[in-house]
Amino acid sequence: MIGPRNDGHHRGTTMRRLLTVAFAFSCLTLSARPAAAQDQNLPSLPSNPVVVPALHVDRAPLSEEQERELRQWVDDRVAWDRQQKRWQNGPSHNNYGKIVQRKSEPEPPAWLPVYCTTVVVTRTDSHAPTIERACAMLRQLAVDPEAEAIRQRTLAVRADQEKVHKSSFFSRVHLDGLWSTTSTDLRYYGLVGSHISLVDVGRVQFFGPPGILLLRMPDVNGTHQIRVGYTWGLSVRLFDFKLFGADKNTTMFLSIAKCWTVGSATDSLNPGGFDIAGFSIAPRKQKR
Repeated sequence: MIGPRNDGHHRGTTMRRLLTVAFAFSCLTLSARPAAAQDQNLPSLPSNPVVVPALHVDRAPLSEEQERELRQWVDDRVAWDRQQKRWQNGPSHNNYGKIVQRKSEPEPPAWLPVYCTTVVVTRTDSHAPTIERACAMLRQLAVDPEAEAIRQRTLAVRADQEKVHKSSFFSRVHLDGLWSTTSTDLRYYGLVGSHISLVDVGRVQFFGPPGILLLRMPDVNGTHQIRVGYTWGLSVRLFDFKLFGADKNTTMFLSIAKCWTVGSATDSLNPGGFDIAGFSIAPRKQKR
């Protein structure tokens, strides 16, 4: 009796579980169907494709002054680049071969950087080639800061080397003193004088206009007289030294010249003049 009763109880429990599951499934099906129907009855919202327009800024018209400024800068930039390439490792020369001061780098117009970064130029624009070329040149100027610093230092050194030092006329004016004839037969002494050099060949300077030298020379009576002589010769630079200044501002020369005197009875003794040598000083010439 115990066995059959347990089997009936087990079957009843199983049945109740199946009914509970079936009821739950039915509830879920009934609740989902109205929601699906409701979704099907809702009208679909209209949709249009969104097109993002490309960023385009029309070319702002250039004024006549801007056009003239742009063309001038392009021409100056081309000429400057040509000069840099031709005289890259030496001083700049003109068409006649003379050393001239190197032209400074032309600055672009102040409005050009903003114009190149914000304005799109159409191919149909009559100024398009010039503007595109100017913008391309401007992009080439945007270099690495370190490279730019090196370039600036190089330009500064080159400018200093190419600086033209104008020599003062007074650096060619010599003050003569302590001169004496090179021959022992007849001794003349040059006390003080002056001459002007014309041509420089290394350390040697030639003076062409006759210099003036105050001479102490013997006369026919066995005494001495003071005469004025005229010199023509050359001077050799010896060394630089300080004279009334903190730096070396004076150059010492050894001068060798031919000397003549006029209006003296002793002139007949030396019809072709006589050789004389001595020292001279002049303001130091500025070196390039």
